[in-house]
Amino acid sequence: MSRMFTCPPQPPQPSDAATPTPMQIDGGEGHDRQITGEEASEEQGYGEEQKKKKKKKKKELGESNLDGLCCSICMEPWASHGDHQASCLPCGHVYGMSCIIKWIQQCHGYPAKCPQCNAKCISKDVRKLFASPVVVHDEGLQKKIESLQTEIRSLKNERAGLLDVQDKLLDVQDNLLNELHQVKKKQAELENATLGGMGRKPLGFFSAKESWGENNRHHIDSNVSKQEILPCSFVLQQELAVEGATLFDVDASYQILILARRISGMGGTHMLNKINLICPHENEDIQLPKTIRAIKDLRVSPCGRLTLLASLGKKLSILSHGSNELVINYDLPDPAWSCSWDSNNPSYIYAGLQNGMLLTFDMRRTRNPLQCMVGLTSRPIHTIYSLVNNPAFGQGARKLLTASSIGPCVWNTGCARERPFLVPGLENQGICMSLAYSPSSDDIVASYRPKILASNGATSFQSSQSSTALNTVGSQVLVKRVAGNFYNKLGSTSTNVSYVQMTKSTIINIENCYPIFAYGDEVTHGLRLRALPNLSDSQNLKPHQLPILDVKYAHSQGSGLLGCISKDKLQLFSPKYM
Repeated sequence: MSRMFTCPPQPPQPSDAATPTPMQIDGGEGHDRQITGEEASEEQGYGEEQKKKKKKKKKELGESNLDGLCCSICMEPWASHGDHQASCLPCGHVYGMSCIIKWIQQCHGYPAKCPQCNAKCISKDVRKLFASPVVVHDEGLQKKIESLQTEIRSLKNERAGLLDVQDKLLDVQDNLLNELHQVKKKQAELENATLGGMGRKPLGFFSAKESWGENNRHHIDSNVSKQEILPCSFVLQQELAVEGATLFDVDASYQILILARRISGMGGTHMLNKINLICPHENEDIQLPKTIRAIKDLRVSPCGRLTLLASLGKKLSILSHGSNELVINYDLPDPAWSCSWDSNNPSYIYAGLQNGMLLTFDMRRTRNPLQCMVGLTSRPIHTIYSLVNNPAFGQGARKLLTASSIGPCVWNTGCARERPFLVPGLENQGICMSLAYSPSSDDIVASYRPKILASNGATSFQSSQSSTALNTVGSQVLVKRVAGNFYNKLGSTSTNVSYVQMTKSTIINIENCYPIFAYGDEVTHGLRLRALPNLSDSQNLKPHQLPILDVKYAHSQGSGLLGCISKDKLQLFSPKYM
């Protein structure tokens, strides 16, 4: 004869076919089942610890609700058949058959209560549920599932992309190793050929004359087909009076000059002038929104018709030369000090910020930057150049050359995790005031002023209040970029620089001529030209009354134009063979 027990029922084991599903009710009679002596002996093995665990599970079930997939008595999924078949009470709550029968039988003939809602029930009220597996529709759960599926797809795509990047990096590695082998071979040949003249100096640190004569002779021969290298000078073509000028650039293709000005008589209003170089007196004023504030850098697109503006109003803007309107405005987290177009992809643009960050934008996306990179210092990035791609690094490689007070840095914007690095050989040169780069010759010239030591011995990056002179003797350092990823320091020279003024400079490349470095002299206020690679003076052009603020060189269809600007004057020079 079977007996009834009041201890909690034994948690039934789910069958292999058990599937957590809600069921449709079949109108059949309930089935009572008595507990056998064997089951009773098993139940007696449960102690207080088991009871606590069940209560804890039940509490967890109530809190998480498990979406109705499990029996709330034993916390196990119910089955579609067998002892633990899904069954329900008249109140509608669903349990495993064996669990709810044991629950009701604990009451010794008295009406039991539903474990969830306390509705009265007896064994005859239990109804088995029969249905093929279905899942209760839950919008929250469905959204979570869709979100996880989207994340899985994204991770799969990311993994596929990383595998592609890995393959490309392996190809790049092979190309670099081959290229490095060739470079070492050529350097060894040059060292052997010039051993007597150079006295076994370290490779990459020859003087400018030696480096140009040996390392670049083959470059000259291949480009000019052994034609004579001609000296070149510049003659004044136009001189225009301007008021409050700060920066400019030239659209050589369309013969247009874009000039940034600050008009003091209009409450310090910042504006642009568009000047027709064919008819210089035909110019247009372009009013800027007050939120733009001062323009720190402007660059005409290599394709023309657009100008990129970096401003202290935390804006990166694009001006259309056709409509004289700002067609794109990007909000920046900090004031912008510099900007640049990408030399390999016309859709990419860059902004250098006051806090040392570098931002990459895609003009096809007008809201947020594609990339935000932190620099080596929190000081402003005052110059940006886009470097020409080396095919060995793949199509996705986008390298930039920038300058802040610590010196020129190289960035790989194609890899967000790669940190920028200082150009080798230019560490601890002083405070970098200007940077010039030529994409056609890969020449780099950085201008420095000496560091000012504070009374406590710390380095000061600002002008000294006690300095009696605003100018001092600084240096200009020439570096050659070789094979897209190597840098050779070729030489340096002294120059007059300002303690307080950030200067601009440029490198001029004219067919059949040596490259020329152009910059504003802080003492004479004139434009000085120096021939590369020996950095020797080649020409001093007509001086200005005020310091030169910007220098640019533009060329199109075989003709070139060199310009410089001060607050009151714009000068334009054209090249002439001597």
